[in-house]
Amino acid sequence: MSVPIAPVVPSAPAVPEKIVIVLAATLGVGPAANVSACLAAGLAAALPGWAGAPLRDPDGMASSAISHLPIIVLAADAVRMAQLRQRLTQPPPEDARLAVFPAYAREIHDAAHYWARHRETSHRDQPLLGVGLAGAKRWINALTGSLPMLR
Repeated sequence: MSVPIAPVVPSAPAVPEKIVIVLAATLGVGPAANVSACLAAGLAAALPGWAGAPLRDPDGMASSAISHLPIIVLAADAVRMAQLRQRLTQPPPEDARLAVFPAYAREIHDAAHYWARHRETSHRDQPLLGVGLAGAKRWINALTGSLPMLR
């Protein structure tokens, strides 16, 4: 007697419990906004379950959904950013995602050039202008719990 096999149904994309962006405290308003946007875009692309769903309003205007989770933006001075960078050498939890904005990225305006530079560069000693984290609250809080909100 054969047993019916249930069809394979793809699971919904993982939705992170928490999303945090840590910015270098020395960034001005414009650069901080740019770094935040770049990091959020990277995280959203890696975890599409929390942003980007196609939407259409009653008038027919099509758009992409914004994040339905708050994105907390924190600040870190150079010492704390270096400490965070060192702690990020440990692999993140399975459902977590990490995006980094190294200082050298400000000078690169071509995606292929940036991706090549990123693959060729150890980020252990690179100054970071921002870090994006999405995943379990416990993991993110352990990394960022003492950092202040960006003001």
